[in-house]
Amino acid sequence: MEQIEEKIRNLKTSEDIIKYIKESTFDSPDMVYREINVLNDTIYAVYNEAMTDTDIISNFVVKSIISISDDYKKEMQLNTITNELDNYIDSNLKVDKSKINKKQRVYDNLNKKYQDKEINMDDIIDALSKKISISKVKKIDLSSEDIFYYIYSGFTCIIYNKDILVVETKGNIDRAISTPMTENTIKGPKDSFTENYQINLALIRKRIKSEKLVLDESKIGRRSKTKVGVLYISDIAKGELVADIKKRLKKIDIDAILDSNYILEILESSNKSAFPTMISTERPDLVSLYLLEGRVAIVVENSPLTLVLPAFMEDFINNMDDYYQKSQDVTITKIVRYIAFFITIFTPAVYISLITFNQEAIPTELLLSFVSQRKGVPFPAFFEAILMILSFEILREGDYRVPNAAGNTLSIVGALILGDAAVSAGIVSPIMIIVIAITTISGLMFPDINMSNSLRIWRLVFLIFASLAGLIGVGVATLFLITKVSATSSFTKPYSYPVSPINFKVLKDRFIKRENVSEVKYRERMLTNNITKYKVNRSNNS
Repeated sequence: MEQIEEKIRNLKTSEDIIKYIKESTFDSPDMVYREINVLNDTIYAVYNEAMTDTDIISNFVVKSIISISDDYKKEMQLNTITNELDNYIDSNLKVDKSKINKKQRVYDNLNKKYQDKEINMDDIIDALSKKISISKVKKIDLSSEDIFYYIYSGFTCIIYNKDILVVETKGNIDRAISTPMTENTIKGPKDSFTENYQINLALIRKRIKSEKLVLDESKIGRRSKTKVGVLYISDIAKGELVADIKKRLKKIDIDAILDSNYILEILESSNKSAFPTMISTERPDLVSLYLLEGRVAIVVENSPLTLVLPAFMEDFINNMDDYYQKSQDVTITKIVRYIAFFITIFTPAVYISLITFNQEAIPTELLLSFVSQRKGVPFPAFFEAILMILSFEILREGDYRVPNAAGNTLSIVGALILGDAAVSAGIVSPIMIIVIAITTISGLMFPDINMSNSLRIWRLVFLIFASLAGLIGVGVATLFLITKVSATSSFTKPYSYPVSPINFKVLKDRFIKRENVSEVKYRERMLTNNITKYKVNRSNNS
């Protein structure tokens, strides 16, 4: 590090800086060095061909710099002086030759002054601002700022003597805004985040047009130098929460941040629970809603997923589309969703308990049906369940990984093997296929991959307890689950809120129905000190 600083201090000319860049980039073939001749002097333009738009550089930046000499000519009025000399000679046929020579000497002296005029960066900045509207033009100090960060961020470096000017000339290497891929919406907005950092910020700011929406930006990663933005509404979010998040981000020391999940994993390193304690979403409307509640969003460059924290368990069960439907209609959907949550965890374990340990709890006719279906199956029920769960998980993972064209083939083959061939061969019973199918389908109601993974883990935990002690084991596993969720926190906030600590008003709003408008609406004290949300006078709307 000291050697690099010493090398930078010894850079005295443009040529020294160009040599330093070439040596540092190992003469990379995608680095371009252009010489621009202005006023009998040379200005260098350095940029990375892969990261920039060469049309902008050629048609605007280079031409703007070349135009500096024309501007100087106009300032010195050389054309006017020349015309005056010509007019003087034409109008004075018998003019004294010495006077003409005197006029000529004036012209020559001014022209020499023009030729000897020295360029400075202020003239280049002025020329660029007149010729093109560029979002970012900045003069940098090589000793305190990293020139390679700007080069590999799509900037063109204008170098003259020891002065360096960076001009934003980024190429369009990002995909367009598309519909959400993992969080489908029926009636809500269809736009989603992309890998472009600025676009992601814009998608949030177009929904919250307030000066109170604060962006705190930093660069994380020794080599990637990834931009990470912390977004919050200053008069809603709690100051101690924002300070805690900034403090944790500053402590991150890593080679590269390639996606927001790197940040998520680092910040969740103290979380010993399988359940996720941070929300990862591609929907800007959901992030905007959470910001208005007092939460904090983390936008990461090159990632289509934005992080929101703190998070509660019910956030992963509820859905943003609940806001876009009538509250009465949403109530039934919510009930189904919570039933599915318990089905995907408990169903295999309860079946194993009943068929293995607690047959007396099953009605006689149903028990006889189970026995007849299991006749000829060589494996115990626990092993049978594990085999089927593993098969379904392999199919699901395969469906995620294979190209779309092969997805249908995989589904058909999987259905034939699991649904027909396995039963015909006597490897598994039909009732076990029904149990695992219902379990898997119920788990699909929770699209967040981190929540899906946690449900897999707890499903396995319940299976193990059920295979050891039947329904008693299921009861013990349930107590273990409740204890674990109650002990989990998300940035000092209880993960089980609003069940524990209990808040009946929030329970009614989130577990029964969710309203957008009521007589008086308040934010939750758990997230903010600014609890007044809005007030609606219905008498004026009648």
